[in-house]
Amino acid sequence: MVANGVRKRVLVTGASGLIGRAVTERLLAENAHDIKVQVRNPTQARNDVGNVIDFTRVQLEEADFTRVGDREMRLLTKGCDIIVHAAGLVHQADAPYQEYEVINVRATQLLAEAAAQNNVKTLIFLSSSAIYGPGPFDRITETGPLKAVTPYAVSKMTSENWLQQFKGIPKLVILRPSLVFGEGDRGNLLSLMRNIKQNKYKHIGSADTAKSMIYSKDLARAISLCVNNLPDGVHIFNVANPEPVPVKILADTIARVMNASGQSGVKKISSVPEGVFRIGVKAAELFMQDKSPITMDQVNKLTTTTTTSINKLVSATGFQPKTSLDEAIAAEIAWANSHDLL
Repeated sequence: MVANGVRKRVLVTGASGLIGRAVTERLLAENAHDIKVQVRNPTQARNDVGNVIDFTRVQLEEADFTRVGDREMRLLTKGCDIIVHAAGLVHQADAPYQEYEVINVRATQLLAEAAAQNNVKTLIFLSSSAIYGPGPFDRITETGPLKAVTPYAVSKMTSENWLQQFKGIPKLVILRPSLVFGEGDRGNLLSLMRNIKQNKYKHIGSADTAKSMIYSKDLARAISLCVNNLPDGVHIFNVANPEPVPVKILADTIARVMNASGQSGVKKISSVPEGVFRIGVKAAELFMQDKSPITMDQVNKLTTTTTTSINKLVSATGFQPKTSLDEAIAAEIAWANSHDLL
């Protein structure tokens, strides 16, 4: 957005991560802002995302959020009008809460305080639908009860609560995306893809459990709409595709796209009764321990409905995703193959 001929400066934290890279790529394509990006390791960032982010067009800043202080945060946020805070600790199942506290809570607080001192006008904070708990929940709205359980979810909920009480930034936008996937994904969907490719995945019963999901580039579009179309104040939105995806359709789509993209040996997915499947997983965990192809936690996620309502976001911004499920799955598979992750 250009006001009075002056381009606004946007800081994207975690620019080499799943969400940050998609946001930075979109902002570069829009060419309406000056862009500063924060990464933990510039050399690694160039290796990981140099093919999608033109680092000659951004101001690259190195900052390790595990040890930054007030001074570093003030320097990082200086001169910025808008911050998209996508950096955070995620997908570290064995990490103690203290690690999540340092990166996801304390660093967020320091960032917000520094932003206020530097007169930043807008802060967009990437939270998570995980704050609603492990489920089940169906089409839950932003006013639904928060039942965070995991260290990651608790850290996001804690930061949300703190930010809502913080008065130093005119526009605060808290986004709660559902399962985010796409290029750069290292989470549950990538694990599902691996199991499908290796023919280790089976449908559990009818596999009709619904899941809310969002492709990273569609999430980036939602973030852009929030930057440009919202008034000052505190805004909280769920972000997902309008229609949830049943697990069966998701898994079958992955298998179909893999076959269409030349992945050899991916078989049609068969079904196993849920009770039988759970007994098998318990036995595998008992005898194979860490080498079990699927855990009971993953089974519970696959059989528990977790869907959100995005009516509030659509009403406020007009958001609609632009990428079909097939296209989004194909993009992640292509990226994962290029990085030897499947």
